[in-house]
Amino acid sequence: MLARIFLVLTMLIAPVAAQASAPDAKGYVDTAPGVSVYYERYGTGPNVILIPGRLFMPEFASLARPDRTLIQYDMRNRGRSKRAEDTAQLTILGDVADVEALRRHFGAEKVSLVGFSYLGLMVALYSAQYPDRVERVAQIGPVPRKFGTPYAADQQAGDDSLSAEGKAAAADWAALRANLEKPDVKIDPKAGCEVLQLYSSYRLVGTPANYAGVPDNCPLENESLAAMNRHFTAHFGDLQKRDFPREAFTKLEQPVLTLHGTLDRNAPYGSGLEWATTFRNGRLVTVEGGAHQLWLDDPAVLADIDRFLAGEWPARAQRFGRE
Repeated sequence: MLARIFLVLTMLIAPVAAQASAPDAKGYVDTAPGVSVYYERYGTGPNVILIPGRLFMPEFASLARPDRTLIQYDMRNRGRSKRAEDTAQLTILGDVADVEALRRHFGAEKVSLVGFSYLGLMVALYSAQYPDRVERVAQIGPVPRKFGTPYAADQQAGDDSLSAEGKAAAADWAALRANLEKPDVKIDPKAGCEVLQLYSSYRLVGTPANYAGVPDNCPLENESLAAMNRHFTAHFGDLQKRDFPREAFTKLEQPVLTLHGTLDRNAPYGSGLEWATTFRNGRLVTVEGGAHQLWLDDPAVLADIDRFLAGEWPARAQRFGRE
């Protein structure tokens, strides 16, 4: 079980980096008993954008505009959010509840959402549950609706596509992970996190040189090996049991932009294709050779999302939905 959880960590681990500009406000919002999430707010414009996963995507602060209120936040029990003592609260549906609590806290009648990785699924779930509260939805490298969904060989990528340096880092992580299950082997937490960080950095990008753009997330207490193992034992253990029906999403009328790389080793490209053909008003931006942290491989992804949030489809977005 432990080995499987740590494999999930390599799929979902993400970076922390300094923001390009200082937020106008920051702090904590209590979204449920025992749950307090950290947020950073940019601007006070009428168009409210919620971006969960602040620790994943600090570059997205650049989406702040005079007509927007841009709110980036760390999910419950992650990043700078406070530790949730009750692991039963660590579920994707708990994440959905946090979106609604934040919407209410900031007094927004409607919000647009940007979700990366498993948060791409999460923002779709929120939209299905609260359709009247959503303007637009962007998904970046979203995971499938159901864990373990099979896809064609040309719609998924694995570690065999890593560079030589990436494969060496993967081998080092595999060796360390094997020792994690041995009670008689002591592993320095800092050194262990650094091994995982290096492997994840190569895994998250399609162009090997871009691994240097993945900042170190090891200093955060919630992102330590032990903390992430605890979190994903609960969160992923719950998620892999769920099967969210397709019909819950086909009814959505809102525009949904899905962006996915063909070399995504964390969430298969086939998942992005599946989402884009699920929504009534969905379109897909395909980034050839892009991996999970898509904007590091192709910075134009940020411009695509900016244009989408402003009310227009990116020029390269392929139409799949049923407008």
